[in-house]
Amino acid sequence: LWPAATLALVQEVLNRRLFSVVRERKQLTYDANFQLTAFDRLNGGWWLVTVTASPAKAPAALQACVDTLLDVKADPVSGYANSPLTNDNLRAAQRVLNNKHAAELNTNKYWTELMTGTQLPCVPAKAPGSGADCLRDWISTINAVTLADLSLALRALEIGPETMYTCIASSGSTNAADAPSADLHGHTMPSLMRR
Repeated sequence: LWPAATLALVQEVLNRRLFSVVRERKQLTYDANFQLTAFDRLNGGWWLVTVTASPAKAPAALQACVDTLLDVKADPVSGYANSPLTNDNLRAAQRVLNNKHAAELNTNKYWTELMTGTQLPCVPAKAPGSGADCLRDWISTINAVTLADLSLALRALEIGPETMYTCIASSGSTNAADAPSADLHGHTMPSLMRR
């Protein structure tokens, strides 16, 4: 339960940081989202940052996201980060996750998400008998996570330029005549532009 709680907090803190820098400070996007995937099912997983930006601002938004993630990562030699996570970041994320958990306990969707995998032998942490921990102890585990725990989780994610794959995807054309494969509304299949 501790890894899941710590990674949920890392995700919340990084989402808030991306929102603050890329949207509010640099005004490059309406939304920037950091998402961790498959850590409950695999001995590993991946992270993904998605940004909705105009084509003209997309390269700058991509660079701002990369810079924001690199700024929170501590240098392996000095241990210093350009913009380190703070106790205020941690406490704000804990409040958000605790409030979200309390509010969503009233929805079937949330219960279904919580119970997913409880009968699968490949997800032993959610097996009957141990699976109730994720419900009973979630809030106390979230509240017990420290700033040192977040730093450890960030190091485990290996956020760095050598581990990042980046691309800018554009969906559609501004002019239907420019896109011969466009449908009658001017929509085209997304295409990737390599960075």
